[in-house]
Amino acid sequence: MTFWQAVTWETARASGIVAYLLFTGSVAVGLALTQHWQNARWPRIINAEMHNFLALVGLVFTALHVTAVLVDPFTHFGLGDVLLPFVSHYRTFWMGLGITGLYVGSAILISTWLRPRIGYTWWRRLHGLTLVGYLLVTVHGLGTGSDTRTWWGFVLYGGSIALIGYLLIQRLMEPATVRAQRHPVIASVVGVVLGGVVIWALVGPLQAGWNTRAGGTIASAAGMAQAATGDPYKAGFSDTFTGTLAQSGPDDNGNTTLTLHLTLATITGGTAQVQIQGQDDFGGLNATGGTVTLGTAAQTQLYTGTITTLDGRRAWRVQAQVSHGTDQLQVTIILNFTGDTTISGSIASGPATTATSV
Repeated sequence: MTFWQAVTWETARASGIVAYLLFTGSVAVGLALTQHWQNARWPRIINAEMHNFLALVGLVFTALHVTAVLVDPFTHFGLGDVLLPFVSHYRTFWMGLGITGLYVGSAILISTWLRPRIGYTWWRRLHGLTLVGYLLVTVHGLGTGSDTRTWWGFVLYGGSIALIGYLLIQRLMEPATVRAQRHPVIASVVGVVLGGVVIWALVGPLQAGWNTRAGGTIASAAGMAQAATGDPYKAGFSDTFTGTLAQSGPDDNGNTTLTLHLTLATITGGTAQVQIQGQDDFGGLNATGGTVTLGTAAQTQLYTGTITTLDGRRAWRVQAQVSHGTDQLQVTIILNFTGDTTISGSIASGPATTATSV
């Protein structure tokens, strides 16, 4: 992984998570305000200024998230992919929900600034869309986020849903003022919707193979044209995969080889094989080298080359330079181990650059 790829990748992940936490905090403070939660030991910590500040800073981190995704060399997104809902070739639906949530949140924040002009009634109506925006970005994060299946990702989303659900249902069932009405039917609907999101997450994004089912591919017209000539990789591509893992060793000297057989989701007959050699290190693998092969049904070893970068600190990220005749590609593979012998993830290629092998 190049330095720039590392910067954009980590920035996109971190800014998206921070933005979601800030948005959760803003919604929670807003609901607490409607319940008139105050305490003499809390010097006005729950107030409208805090609510608006969290929303504004969350919007700043969202803009950073969008920018990082836009310039990330792995995704190859254009402005339309990150600004227009439901047009992206990568996880179209889940990306579209996030973009729609961004516009909903922006409209709500702007309405707060325009409250003296539009009046309290319209401001209140628009503010009711906050919960719609929260639901959109939550489903977007669960469906698209690369950290959804981590333990802390589960805690983050689960804790957020539990907090907002509790505050909202209490607001509907036990209003703070005597003139406010209870809304048990709406509270029941909220409970069903949030419960449905949790069940969907358990059977969807938290399960193996979600990358493929979520539509995690970025199709390109050039790539499809090359597929017709028998080389679907030459013009560059992005795809997802599922696969199996086999291990040989360690032998008497501690030498171990991992062999990963990958089946691509959208390139007909597309396959990849990754071999990683290394030394056994108390149950782990200290990688010393490896190879990557791209193939098709007609030619199983169309492109071959060596691994240049192997980053296993979080999700495994493998980078290799492969060639076919005079054609050279730089391949990036992100591996998610879904079981002892099963894997899934994403793969993409672009023009080859000079790199040093591991």
